Amino acid sequence: MVHWPKTVGGNALALLLTVVVVATVVQGAIALSGPFIWGSLTVIAFTSIAVVVWYRRAQAASDLALADAPSFADVLPHWNDHSDRVPTASGS
Repeated sequence: MVHWPKTVGGNALALLLTVVVVATVVQGAIALSGPFIWGSLTVIAFTSIAVVVWYRRAQAASDLALADAPSFADVLPHWNDHSDRVPTASGS
């Protein structure tokens, strides 16, 4: 997941950096043009897409599994009730 900066200057810097990286990759691909380079870029692109899709599915499944799980606030009163009944070292 991409987390954008909160400031306008940070957003501008992130956008500028993205443009520079994309331009550099495209220029490198054109300069080293050949089946190996284009094949490698295709494999990298499809692998990146597959990883993003897999991560989002795993995150959605995790969110769904934890949707009905009790929260700490739900369990705390139960723990407090049992803390009064903890046996002491004398056994009473």
